[in-house]
Amino acid sequence: MAIEVNSTEHKWVENETITQLLARMNYVFPLVVVKIDGAVIPKSSYEKTAVPDGSRVEVIHLISGG
Repeated sequence: MAIEVNSTEHKWVENETITQLLARMNYVFPLVVVKIDGAVIPKSSYEKTAVPDGSRVEVIHLISGG
């Protein structure tokens, strides 16, 4: 039972939400986009969306500049 987060395999945790996964991975960036198996997950759904076993998760850190 594993998931892939940004091309690295990690242990899958049953019923772990995106919010919990981001905390476990120490992603503290204020602006991120999360994709699960290619589908963009709305930030408003992070607390209620569980990460499925075997899924490929991409966490994209957004930065701004000028």
